Amino acid sequence: MRIAVIWMLGMVAPLAATAQSGTWTLEQCIEQALKSNIDVQLAEISAKQAAQNWKNSMAAATPDANINAGQFFQSGRSIDRFTNQFVQTTVSSNNLQLQSSVLLYAGGQIRNGIQQSKYLWLAGESDLKSMEQNTALNVANLFLQIIQAKELKSSAEETLKNTESQLQRTRRLFEAGVVNEGQILNLEAQKANDQTALTNAANQEILALTNLKMVLRLPVESNFDIIRPSVSLYKPESYPAGQQELFDSAMKRRPDVQAAIFRHKAATYARKSARGGMMPVLSVGGNLSTVYSSNAKSVSAMTISGFEPIGRVQGTNDIVEAPNIQYTLQTIDFNRQIKDNFGQSLGFNLSVPVYGKLQARNTAQRASLDETRAKLSAERAVQNLYSEVVSAYNNFTSAMERYQAAIRAMDAQKRNMEFVKKRFDAGQSNVFELQLAQTNETTARNNLTSVRYEYMFRKMVLDFYLGKPLTL
Repeated sequence: MRIAVIWMLGMVAPLAATAQSGTWTLEQCIEQALKSNIDVQLAEISAKQAAQNWKNSMAAATPDANINAGQFFQSGRSIDRFTNQFVQTTVSSNNLQLQSSVLLYAGGQIRNGIQQSKYLWLAGESDLKSMEQNTALNVANLFLQIIQAKELKSSAEETLKNTESQLQRTRRLFEAGVVNEGQILNLEAQKANDQTALTNAANQEILALTNLKMVLRLPVESNFDIIRPSVSLYKPESYPAGQQELFDSAMKRRPDVQAAIFRHKAATYARKSARGGMMPVLSVGGNLSTVYSSNAKSVSAMTISGFEPIGRVQGTNDIVEAPNIQYTLQTIDFNRQIKDNFGQSLGFNLSVPVYGKLQARNTAQRASLDETRAKLSAERAVQNLYSEVVSAYNNFTSAMERYQAAIRAMDAQKRNMEFVKKRFDAGQSNVFELQLAQTNETTARNNLTSVRYEYMFRKMVLDFYLGKPLTL
């Protein structure tokens, strides 16, 4: 089960997401919330994007390779680059090329960029865990609010039942002439107040259930309820772990603190990468290419069709003749052209930054400031966590002490109620004393209920710091 911390989802539309009905445990509610929570889903997408950026940065360190192929047609009068002759025809040609290059040195920009992306990915994963924790503990808090509302409703029902019983008995005493009508009227007013309190408690239960449905993204009209665990086992006891132990444990488990630390490390590598922008860049590249043309010809045969004079011999004035040769041409075979025109190249490229309008230097300075900011943010996250742990521990201690006092107050009011009721039954006390004792007992019972569930939640928060699962 994924552990969690407090944060209320705001204005979540009750979309039809697994509109189940029946009674749910705390674990089922947390599981449903983690599946349907939009903030958790958005954090998951951000974490996946950060992981993809990390993969892209690692791929940037590998060589690239590109294959280019082209088919061209040229019409009209032009010079064939293979024969250097003017041609008046349509020439088709093909170009094939394979290029590859690899970066040998870039001032550590690629290496540091990989580390920066890695820690940003780890920070995104921590953000996702933090959102899951916030959602889960928020669900646990709402779950406890429902249990508390149900118990307050049960208390209001019991109080109304006792008032109705007292009213019936007082009416019989009035008929017997033992009490006056004022006592009946007072109990009837008390009954109306108790009915109002019961209605308020019932509405509070409905509101608490509605709030949990909204977080779970269940339709408000769904027949949804929770399984009430036994709370009798929660006795007010001191917490077994001290503040320092809780803080040390939370430091290892709190993903929001880990995210801040990861972002500080990412900013450190970003600064190193930015400084690499002022360093020379060395790369090596190679190229393989070939070409084919339909106008590339070869002589397949030749014939002599007579002779023709081409000049005279100086001195003798004899005529010089040359044979008139007719050539038969044919397009050179595709495979042969590809082989004959095959070429290779290999080269190194060195780029030394001389003056870039101070852009690289300013980028490095901004990265340095970002690193300082990330460091301070990480320190603040640790400081806030320590304050949070100390505050949570003090809140637990206060809730425990008030829980112990509420138990003593409830016990005293309960004995007082029993004492006043006996006197009332014996005719030694009037209805006003009985009503006051009942009001005090009800107040003590409701206060005990409130502090009990506050104590349970405060203890749950401390358990969370120790990495214990959220259970009731």
